[in-house]
Amino acid sequence: MITSAKIKILIVDDDSFIRDVLADILQAEDYAVETAEDGQDALARYSADPGIGLVISDMNMPKMGGMELLDKLRGRGDDVPVIILTGNNEISVAINALKRGANDYLLKDENIQETVSISVTGVLEKYELKKQNLQLMADLALKNERLEKERILAQNVQKNILPCGLSFPGFEIGTFYQPSDKIGGDFFDAWDTEAGIHCVMGDVSGHSMSSALIMAVSKGIFCSLGNTMQDPIEIIRTANRMFCDILQDSGMFLSLVYAVFDRHMGQLRIVSAGHNPVFIVNKGSILSIDSMGPVLGWDADDTWTAAKYNFNPGDMFFLYTDGLTEAINESGEEFGELRLQALLTEPADPVKVVEKIVTKVRDFSSGKFFDDLTIFVLKRIF
Repeated sequence: MITSAKIKILIVDDDSFIRDVLADILQAEDYAVETAEDGQDALARYSADPGIGLVISDMNMPKMGGMELLDKLRGRGDDVPVIILTGNNEISVAINALKRGANDYLLKDENIQETVSISVTGVLEKYELKKQNLQLMADLALKNERLEKERILAQNVQKNILPCGLSFPGFEIGTFYQPSDKIGGDFFDAWDTEAGIHCVMGDVSGHSMSSALIMAVSKGIFCSLGNTMQDPIEIIRTANRMFCDILQDSGMFLSLVYAVFDRHMGQLRIVSAGHNPVFIVNKGSILSIDSMGPVLGWDADDTWTAAKYNFNPGDMFFLYTDGLTEAINESGEEFGELRLQALLTEPADPVKVVEKIVTKVRDFSSGKFFDDLTIFVLKRIF
């Protein structure tokens, strides 16, 4: 709602009668009014008084007409509302003024006492709405800029959280991580203990700052539990109770694969909690390992089973998140498990396996990924 007492209007006309009539009308409605005899005088008064919020100007005046005044105001980037005064035979001129930046025009006729108030109110309301919209856009741009800075910071934190250069005696490792939108909810890690090598890969639901935060918390929880416990089921159950407390009522959850390589038995003990199939590759044959229980974070009383698999020299354990197999091409077709398994049957070291798969899926999807893409490969050498 526009408050007229706060608005100062500059009336520009070489006809003193018109100036006085318009001034009386607008002052009666509690507007503050200044007057000028021509465009040159108006421009000087406007430049000297930043409080002027509206200009009503005649078109034909000596020294400087209304069109030239309008052009000078707009030429210097001033968006003060301008209403043009014109006669009945000058409608085309008024329309031209609108095209050049005027906000409205008024006819100098017997109805001007009624129409001037309507025009002034309408123009000022539109101008105020425009300013509000511009401010909202500026605020939104600032908010987005801050959010982008936070996202970049979160991305850098994630890069530092995820391991690089993993190395264990007797094993080769290949890894790849790419969030769908700078930050993501995927994570992986591996570490060595006296009993064996622990490997974990998780996928937090969603693609948001919350997912990234839970990702960081999740990685910390599993690293902590994995350095004090050896049984994957015990680790999963303990972690699940913690996640149920953390994620309560959020609608978020976590799919996960946790594996421990037992050096004494030469076996992998694996628990898959709502995760996509992972593979053990042996001399071109592929063993697909499906989920053995629900995702984490839904029910504190959920249970899982574990499976044991021989893991001999030459065998390769392939972990990934569903952003790999669910990558789509321009036709909407998914990359899928069959394409992935076909690439795994060709013998290669883990680094080359990862490079080949990433190249194929990028070509397939034209480099567009709508989910995080994470790969972890562990190959036993001796």
